[in-house]
Amino acid sequence: MAQLSTLGLIHTLMKKFAIIGFVVALLVASLLLWQHFKHPSDAKLARQISGTWTHGELFSQTISPDGSFSTSIGHSNALVTYQGTWLVKDQALVMTITNAQGTGSHRAGSPVGSVDSSKIIHVDDHQFAYETEGRTMTLTR
Repeated sequence: MAQLSTLGLIHTLMKKFAIIGFVVALLVASLLLWQHFKHPSDAKLARQISGTWTHGELFSQTISPDGSFSTSIGHSNALVTYQGTWLVKDQALVMTITNAQGTGSHRAGSPVGSVDSSKIIHVDDHQFAYETEGRTMTLTR
């Protein structure tokens, strides 16, 4: 009789441990999925920001899928153009200037070789918002 009650106790404990283990596994899986879907991947952000973005009439930026970019600030008589490479890393847009030139009395302000990193706040088909040097910039297309 003692053996039967011991076996019953072991069986009850095993069921409890199995249920607890299942609940813990379910919680861990839920947390991992939530973390995965909480932030878009860098690859997805890179696909979303590819294209031409503007801010008013004097700012235009083309971010190409091949990893190059071109930014124009100003108008035809006084234009500054930056070109370079870009990538998305840790949900930030990292741009390296490889060429900078200006026309008229305007000269390029950022030197060739400089690297700018901007935290991506939001991107969809029509708006791209990022934070750089404590300021939020919103571009449209």
